[in-house]
Amino acid sequence: MPEVTLESRMDLLSECVNIGLGRAAEALNRMCATHVTLSAPEIRILSRPSLTEATMGRCPSVCEGVFLPFTGVMSGMTALAFAHGDASSLVSGLTEAMGITEASDQMREDTLREVGNVVLVGVLGAMGTMLGLHVDYQPLSTARNLGPLLAVADALCSVTLYVRANFTLARYMATGDILVVLAQEGFDALTKALDAKILESLD
Repeated sequence: MPEVTLESRMDLLSECVNIGLGRAAEALNRMCATHVTLSAPEIRILSRPSLTEATMGRCPSVCEGVFLPFTGVMSGMTALAFAHGDASSLVSGLTEAMGITEASDQMREDTLREVGNVVLVGVLGAMGTMLGLHVDYQPLSTARNLGPLLAVADALCSVTLYVRANFTLARYMATGDILVVLAQEGFDALTKALDAKILESLD
């Protein structure tokens, strides 16, 4: 039987993530009637200590985070987090594209929640469809720090999929972090599904 390499796993994982981001960009285009592009220049697998290090520079103690717990074959929590300036740039670009020049605080929060929902469901949905790993989404929440995600990472024997995502629209450029914290058994299921898909393509 051919050996599955870490590189081939990461290539397939990157393909899943980018398909999900492509779908999310299409949804945001329809929602805001503007051209949004999403790309993922960096994808890594992190341990719990590395998660803190990776997010410290990008998402300091105060950031804008949207959190989506999920259960199923994979269980855990995923988050879309922005440094405050990036969140402001992205929301300003999207609300202006909708013809709103002075958005209220509530509208800005609702816009960020919707972006988080579209992106996170897009990425997890693409992984689930391509790899046959169905998950059930739990209620969405927001916070001004990564506390909810780090609490889940502490509670689970967890592994984190870290994706740096670039959002580009009109005059605005924003960078967000997509973080998927998986219970160890969920990560094992993900690895098994990746391997099966790779071996299937080699037959």
